[in-house]
Amino acid sequence: MNMNPGWFAWSLACLLSACTVGPDFVRPQLPEAAWHAPLPHGGKIENLAHWWERLDDPLLTQLIMAAEKNSPTLDMALAKVEEARAGVDLSRAPSFPQGGISGNAVRSKSVFGSQLLLQTSVRTGFDAGWELDLFGGNRRSQEFARARLGAADQNWHDARISLAAEVAESYVELRTCEASLVVLEKSLASRTVTRELITMKQGSGFASIVDAARSQASQTESASALETKKGECAHGVNRLSAVTGMEHEVLRQSLLAHTAQLPDVRETALDNVAANALRQRPDVAAGEFNLAAASADIGVARAEYYPGLTLLGSVGINHVSSRGATTKASTWSFSPSLSIPAFFDGGKRAADQDAAQARYHYALAAYQQTVRSAIREIEDALVRLDVANRRLTQSRDALGQYQAVRQTSEARSHVGMANQLELEEIARTVLQGQDAVLQNQRESVSAWIALYKALGGGWQDAAVIVEGKQ
Repeated sequence: MNMNPGWFAWSLACLLSACTVGPDFVRPQLPEAAWHAPLPHGGKIENLAHWWERLDDPLLTQLIMAAEKNSPTLDMALAKVEEARAGVDLSRAPSFPQGGISGNAVRSKSVFGSQLLLQTSVRTGFDAGWELDLFGGNRRSQEFARARLGAADQNWHDARISLAAEVAESYVELRTCEASLVVLEKSLASRTVTRELITMKQGSGFASIVDAARSQASQTESASALETKKGECAHGVNRLSAVTGMEHEVLRQSLLAHTAQLPDVRETALDNVAANALRQRPDVAAGEFNLAAASADIGVARAEYYPGLTLLGSVGINHVSSRGATTKASTWSFSPSLSIPAFFDGGKRAADQDAAQARYHYALAAYQQTVRSAIREIEDALVRLDVANRRLTQSRDALGQYQAVRQTSEARSHVGMANQLELEEIARTVLQGQDAVLQNQRESVSAWIALYKALGGGWQDAAVIVEGKQ
């Protein structure tokens, strides 16, 4: 059988190009997470994909969407994604032939004794070259770039999660402040009534100067607390305006609809958190991508030990003019070039491979640390939510008892068995109970937000994995 030598060389090159040195990335196994903390609501099966809808506050969802449109942090993270995507395109370029049009013109003079020769030479042509990826160095470079893109994409998701949580926390703080303001206003009104009653009793000789001074101080202290709370609420609006990027007045108008109303978490389910919670966290996924990039980098360093084969070729047309005559000629050339690494390089290649191996070990340790931190954060968030919910229930029970005492006292006052001072004191006790419920409700919602962050942005399927979108 006759075989063209050129075809044989081409086939051999194609066969060799299937060889890829370096380790193939193996996705690390995540630990089997069995949470020790209690799961909310006894593990009823619900879908938590639309996380913020569980807070039953449409304005909060709108604020989060506004923040995403106006966030410099997200813009920076997105720019990193675009940079990494350009890096993927750049890594593909060496896998394709490179070529371009070239041309040159030369005007020369030669003297042979008494003979003078003037000559003009013009050449135009097309030059091309292709470095065959015999041992997979380019392919490993592409794996590296794709993994970096995946990590950048996950960092963008992580930034979105942090931004949404910051908006929600700022919103809850503001609504809590507004509700506390209402309680403080009622408390001040009650202490004002008490001061007036004691002043009247003092005038009648039934109260001492000390009692009057104490009631006056209590009223002043309550008024000071009210002014302080007003300042906190104003700061809360400023903070929310800054994080959402909304105009201050536009935001204030939007907030008027549900003033002093905290979001209320609707009954949800986290019965199956252990199955996918770690995998869907962007920081864990980003760590996995970084580990894949470090693995590919080892292959890039190892490919430097092997020869490289470059195919060079050109075609062109030459025009030579001399003594009024013009000669035209076409040319072509083909020149395979084999480069063999130097036997002695001062240990550079070995050092590069050792450095790549060390970066892989670092990425692996960082990934393991991220997973451990993720487990701890989920555990802490579950515990915090459980404690907050139980405290909220207890504070509501206590408030119910205070309200029952007030009803009894009001009934006694109707038959002359309780005075107005006693009723005002009991009313302030009810207000304290309402403030306790308010603070525990705020802690419950904040714990819910913390769980949102710990679970990697709610409850959904893992977004991007190494074997998937690259």
